[in-house]
Amino acid sequence: MSAPPAVPTALTLPGDQTLKLLRRGYRFFDELGDTGAEVVRMRLMGRRATVVRGEEGARLFYTEPSLRRAPALPELVVGSLFGHGAVHTLDGAGHHHRKALFTSLATPAASARVVADLTQGWEGAVDGWEGTVDLHEEVSLLILRAGCRWLGLALDPTDGRRRAADMVAMVDGFGSVGARQVRARLARARSELWVAGQLRERRERGTAGPGGADPLDVVAGHRDLDGDLLPLRVAAVETLNLLRPLVAVTWLVSSGVRALDDLPELRRRLAEGEVSSLWVAQEVRRVYPFAPALAATPGQDLVWRGVDVPAGSLLVLNVWATDHDPVLWPRPDVFDPDRFATQTVTPWNLLPQGGGAVSTGHRCPGEDLTLSVLATLLRALAASGVRVGSSTAVRLDRMPPDPSCLVRVGPARTLAG
Repeated sequence: MSAPPAVPTALTLPGDQTLKLLRRGYRFFDELGDTGAEVVRMRLMGRRATVVRGEEGARLFYTEPSLRRAPALPELVVGSLFGHGAVHTLDGAGHHHRKALFTSLATPAASARVVADLTQGWEGAVDGWEGTVDLHEEVSLLILRAGCRWLGLALDPTDGRRRAADMVAMVDGFGSVGARQVRARLARARSELWVAGQLRERRERGTAGPGGADPLDVVAGHRDLDGDLLPLRVAAVETLNLLRPLVAVTWLVSSGVRALDDLPELRRRLAEGEVSSLWVAQEVRRVYPFAPALAATPGQDLVWRGVDVPAGSLLVLNVWATDHDPVLWPRPDVFDPDRFATQTVTPWNLLPQGGGAVSTGHRCPGEDLTLSVLATLLRALAASGVRVGSSTAVRLDRMPPDPSCLVRVGPARTLAG
């Protein structure tokens, strides 16, 4: 019997794959990983694209000095998710300078404050839940309130659900060209106006600046490399880039509660403190990474694994395939938080919020804040009587997954210590 043919290290797909990506969502990148090819060539959005994966692919994506993010970002993502003028659209010294604003605010003290606020908010909210509840809606409201108090954003108590729904809509639109994209842009316009008004007030009353009382003061007084204050709209965009990703943790919470329903022994261990809530949070982020891929544009011709990557084309990092790589993560499709007892997380093997260095690269500066919030809420859910009331499956053909998670509320409603 002849040996099976070797899986090629490079694969070329015919035609433009954009429509297939929009239809298949996360599965598109999962299927690329299943081919075993280290490099996949195709066309995306009419441009030549080279897709890489794995630890070495991540190193290339985050260390190659000629790569630029701004030219690779599609308007669908910028206009709905990030906002025009955002730190994500900058490169080089301008990016480093703006990024320092975020790293100065997303501190351990900020994480502790948000977590304490969420713990108190959870205890008050869950006692009022009855029957069937949309967990995604309720948790997004709790996170929004905690995030606004941390940032110093004034939030009308009667306006919380509408503001939370707008944060959710901005995130929900990035993977769509239809009605979801329109809702996202309308939500962004409303949110930017809301935040810009408060930033203007901070500047007018003279509290804006690096020594301000809260993060809103700091953003209001931030000056870019040219020494000028950020335009109000851009300052509002960056304030939302502190708040919106925090609210987006709701998607991970919804995925996590489904995993706990499928694994009742894990739920018990988490509730009783027998397994680290941080390990569970890391596994949720690994199994359900939010962004399936990231893109950049090389400023010069590159060669990777013998494949030409021309200047001006797209270099795409397959985040999904990297976080599910059996070489990096044995039994990658098994939800197993205990793997983190022995496996070390590096800047190159777990990429749900980017890779490389936080201070100098494009890794999300709010990653530790995300982990703290997610770990806190997952343990709270494990100790509660909350169960998923419908199918536990997460649809992988929709980017991001459907922002609804109906749960049944049972009699046990305590937050484990």
